Amino acid sequence: MNKTRAIIFLLASLILACSALNAQIANYYAFTQTANEWEPIWGTFATEAMTDEGITPAIGMGFDFPYGTNTYSQVRISSNGWVGLGTNLTLPYYANDLATLNIRPLLAPLWDDISLQFGAVHYASYGVAPHRVFFVQWLAAKWNYNAMNEFNFMVRIHETGQADFIYGTNIGSPSNASASIGINMTPGGSGNYFSIVPANPAVAHTTTQYQNIQTFPGLGTMYIFMPRTTEAQNAAAVNLRGNRNPMQNVVNEYVVTVGNAGTGQIAANSVTAYLMRGEEVLAETQLPYIASGSFGNATFEWTPDETGLMYLYARVDLAEDADSLNNETFPFAVTVQPYVSNDDNLAPSIDLSLKAYPNPFSGSVSIDYAIKSGSQVTVEVFDIKGRKVDTLVREYKNPGNYTIGWNGPQNRGTKTADGIYLLKITTEKEALTRKLILLK
Repeated sequence: MNKTRAIIFLLASLILACSALNAQIANYYAFTQTANEWEPIWGTFATEAMTDEGITPAIGMGFDFPYGTNTYSQVRISSNGWVGLGTNLTLPYYANDLATLNIRPLLAPLWDDISLQFGAVHYASYGVAPHRVFFVQWLAAKWNYNAMNEFNFMVRIHETGQADFIYGTNIGSPSNASASIGINMTPGGSGNYFSIVPANPAVAHTTTQYQNIQTFPGLGTMYIFMPRTTEAQNAAAVNLRGNRNPMQNVVNEYVVTVGNAGTGQIAANSVTAYLMRGEEVLAETQLPYIASGSFGNATFEWTPDETGLMYLYARVDLAEDADSLNNETFPFAVTVQPYVSNDDNLAPSIDLSLKAYPNPFSGSVSIDYAIKSGSQVTVEVFDIKGRKVDTLVREYKNPGNYTIGWNGPQNRGTKTADGIYLLKITTEKEALTRKLILLK
């Protein structure tokens, strides 16, 4: 009887142990969707993957990538839209089964029967330790293998353990598509994969996989897989996005996405995020409340004071944060353009117009604007130093002509001094700036 009980206890323990192995991936990673401008990279050709049913030999990333309970320094790249971590996957595998016990571990931005026979696959490593990133990029991929279309997408593998999928332009539509999008890890099976269903926002599943994706996530879509830790307090700066071609002396907005990689809650305003250029702080902001395994966004306002190529990044600061490796985003390249006034007709707009009268004004000014396509519209006023003094419109507008009034800038109920102000309208496609002159 005692022996029987011992056997039953042992079997129960094994079942519990197997159950503990399942649903693992959600303990190691959290998923979110954001946006990031598509910017192709130019690196080394992965020639073995530039065919139909091709896979590369092992390629060194140049650093160790922590993933789950393992660490990988090499990858193999498949023409079928996935990157295998390590060296064990030696076939290109077009049967897109994220739940399989055999085809793992891998990162799959678009896993299907894809051909790169007429396209290209590049890989490259950028950055400085401990924030290096390994890129793999598929250009002009045929989805599926014999279709008359082209799709562009990439994987970014971070030295910190983060993984990103970024989606670019496409020509044509998917043909006979049945893709999987996601990641998987040891030991495989239900609970050890993220199966992503594109939507707005996308949904990540861990126990039901979707192998019939027929929708491309779309230009500028970014999927982020953030590594989680056992630290109570751990804020991770996972992405910075914004205008890559800002104009000098004009205010631009940049958005940082911050994840809670720890086990505890992050209280509102307890994380300060900084927009950085080298060691120079360009702007700072605070984050809202973020639950464990969740994400929050905050906006920086920055007015470039010089032109040229610059590399920005976001850094976060949280008291008692035990993990500093994930406190910085990957550098974000911007090229600041010289200021051009539309008053001089040097940069005519096709789909957008903006007028203000009288100008100069003393009491109030009427502002007329017109848009030719429906869009989210923001109308703001800045002082000559680029500081925002008023937001007049921030909402979706249908095509048409609109008029709003403005009584001049207010500062705690007291009108500010005479001077030059900048009136800016921004839509999803473009932006215009006008000068306003206040004369009392």
